[in-house]
Amino acid sequence: MKSYKVYIDSAAWMCEGNIVGSSRIYRFLLENGHDIITKPSEADFIIINSCGFVKEREDLCVQLFENYNYQKKEKAKIIMFGCLIKINKRLIESLDLIPINFNEDKKFDEIFYNKTRFENISPYCDNETKEKLFISKKTLEESAFISFLLSRIISYFSKRIRFNYNSIINRVQFKDKTLVEICNGCIFNCSYCAIRKAKGRVNSRKIKEIISDIEKLYDPTKCLFLVADDCGSYGLDIKTNLFNLLKEINERFPNISIELDAINPYWLEKYPDEYIKLFSELNIGYATLPVQSGSNRVLKDMNRNYDIIKIQKIVQKIKKVSPKTAIYTHFIICYPNENFIDYLKSVYCSIYFDLPIVLEYSGHKDSKNFDLPDKKSKFASVYRYTFFALFLNLVIFYKLLTFPKQKK
Repeated sequence: MKSYKVYIDSAAWMCEGNIVGSSRIYRFLLENGHDIITKPSEADFIIINSCGFVKEREDLCVQLFENYNYQKKEKAKIIMFGCLIKINKRLIESLDLIPINFNEDKKFDEIFYNKTRFENISPYCDNETKEKLFISKKTLEESAFISFLLSRIISYFSKRIRFNYNSIINRVQFKDKTLVEICNGCIFNCSYCAIRKAKGRVNSRKIKEIISDIEKLYDPTKCLFLVADDCGSYGLDIKTNLFNLLKEINERFPNISIELDAINPYWLEKYPDEYIKLFSELNIGYATLPVQSGSNRVLKDMNRNYDIIKIQKIVQKIKKVSPKTAIYTHFIICYPNENFIDYLKSVYCSIYFDLPIVLEYSGHKDSKNFDLPDKKSKFASVYRYTFFALFLNLVIFYKLLTFPKQKK
């Protein structure tokens, strides 16, 4: 029985899917009698869970590889797992490592199998594993959340702001919650996104498998975070849907606190009444609706098929029936062909959400829009991002001030 010393790191500790993937690898290694260590220089294998969401994350993957390639023992091997493997094959082939994509479970078995195969490790992350994985990870420092800066300062002087601020920070840092994957992959073809290339079309887990994982992890003091690249696509491949899943979860675990990963706003526009009813009847404390832009013209270029005005109205209705729900979103600015009016529409749209975050467009060469004309200058990108980030500080501060009292 071979036993190895293994070091695990990630290029995206703020990605729920990445966390679940790292947790799965961690538990697989322990199940097979290997040691997880905290010093890469002593490891037989160094595993990097990659990310190819934006160019900066891709660069970070390369940086992590170079750092660990310098630190590792002479015969130690580096394994890179996850999104980047399929997104940028040419880059991966240029690095001296073992690549493993999402459909290559057997590669883990070939190296580490002693007792339990990787396919038999459920995709979830319990609180204990999360704490061990996050040890000394600077990516989770509060200072990283620029849009929360004003609220963080005011929290020292306002008890209400401090209480709600701490609650929200705990949410975005995954504290006091368990993460269970319900599906991966995506049915959409957004022009800036490479998720379909990395993971393929939606692949849903059976409801009974998800329920079984929740039963293992259930703790009434913890939130249940349902992880997916698009929660709204859940079940399309197995003849069910998100509503059926949530209904069964709530029946088995009455009034359980649920948090939802990304829901493409397309689904809200297609099933507005069903989603409003869902938020009114279930205890949903947090949900992500990535609208990406406040301009329908830009959304059309992004191949995002919904009307942002309709989405704003549906969000208002959701907040009316469930004011306790914190709705998170993000906006991509400086998208090719985005004009100043489009940009201002995104700034205005942010007021409809509790936790809006701004991201600067990253021209990923593997996305469909890489060759689009009219890319913004560095100066335009900097001032648009800076103004938006400052504005979001005001939006989030106001939302925290007016939130119903949040749980810690």
